[in-house]
Amino acid sequence: MARRKDESNRMIELFSLYEKKMYHIAYAILHDAHQAEDAVMDAFVRLLEREYVIEDITSDAAKSLIISVTRSAAIDLYRKNRREREQVSLSEDPVSMSSEEERAFTTDSGSDVDSMIMGLPAKYRDVLHLRYAKELSTTEIAGKLGI
Repeated sequence: MARRKDESNRMIELFSLYEKKMYHIAYAILHDAHQAEDAVMDAFVRLLEREYVIEDITSDAAKSLIISVTRSAAIDLYRKNRREREQVSLSEDPVSMSSEEERAFTTDSGSDVDSMIMGLPAKYRDVLHLRYAKELSTTEIAGKLGI
């Protein structure tokens, strides 16, 4: 029982330490506040279900794990959203869509994120562009950038 209490306390500390960073990672991928929150919660559920052993929550290994799990949860949610949009657009008759529905499909909600990304140094912008706009793998990005 004491071990469970320690693990619970550790997860609470982990959440309070990394929730904002996790949210920013998820938001950069999803461009939606509510879905970013969902991705953060999914990431914590994954951490709890897989029972990762994190001795020092401030270590680089812990940070890497948190970032990796959050990124995976957000990308999974992004892919799910994309599949659902494709199913809707394939099943809907374009003529029957209202103008409001059309605007929902064509509106870019990431303009704030775009301006924040443009404020980053070029080396970070390039990585983000290649990863999320061009959808290249990390290996392909490393090859292109000579990293």
